[in-house]
Amino acid sequence: MSTIEQLRTFLAAIERHPELREELRRYVLTQELLVLPAAFARQEARLEQVERELAEIRDAVRALVASSQRHEEELLALRELATRQDERIAHIEGWLARLTALVERHHERLDRLETLAERHDERLGRLETLAERHDERLDQLTTASDEHSERLRRLEELAERHDKDLGQLRSAVASLSTTVGTMVEADAVDALLAVLEQKGLRAEELPTSVAVNGELDLVAPVTDEEGRRYWVVVEVKVQLHPRDIRTWLRRLQSEVFQARLAAQGIHPPFLAYVYGQRLYRPALETARELGVGVLSRRGEFVAPAGTVE
Repeated sequence: MSTIEQLRTFLAAIERHPELREELRRYVLTQELLVLPAAFARQEARLEQVERELAEIRDAVRALVASSQRHEEELLALRELATRQDERIAHIEGWLARLTALVERHHERLDRLETLAERHDERLGRLETLAERHDERLDQLTTASDEHSERLRRLEELAERHDKDLGQLRSAVASLSTTVGTMVEADAVDALLAVLEQKGLRAEELPTSVAVNGELDLVAPVTDEEGRRYWVVVEVKVQLHPRDIRTWLRRLQSEVFQARLAAQGIHPPFLAYVYGQRLYRPALETARELGVGVLSRRGEFVAPAGTVE
């Protein structure tokens, strides 16, 4: 048997008998080498423990990394949020500044309003005092008004009596005026007829009154010695003034007035007179200027300058 085969047989026996392996180790290995397997086993166990701990550490590191990433993202989000908050805070500070200025203005306005309210209170106090005085005066005026009403009632009664007396007086005056007017017109007729006779004019009929937009006091148709026919027209006044003569001549020369006379059968030429119970010198001068005749109870004071066509 060769050496190699012997070695193989020996190794196989060692594999079958562990106790031989241990015995061989004692002969072959030193004490330090003998303890190496156990040390290796312990180191291996420690390495496995270290690997487990390293694995845990790696897991923890990964978790920390993931957490750190999340924290970074959260920090970025927080920074963005902080930026927005800063903007909002700046915006809010601007609003606060404006609100502060507005509040200050409101305070100023409130101060002014308080001052104004104080003045209003003072004015209201004065107005209340004035109103009290007005109430007192109103009471006095009410009393005076009652007294005046009574006096007015008595005055109305007196006025009614006066109205009755005045009506009676007016009636008397109207009656007197009618009487006086009738008497003056009668005097005017007498004076006119006397003057016509003196002038050689023949009255075809007695003078009469004609209603032409009011009353024309006296009219009479006359003829002269040569047979020419006229209408004598006379305005009768108790007192004769210059304005009466001017008014009478303007009316007599009016086409409208002459048309109304024509409707009564009275046609130009007219011999115009004014009769006055009482004559004033300015009236006579005006009559001479205008060419209008003037009659009175004593006869003809001014002769007509001609006829009115």
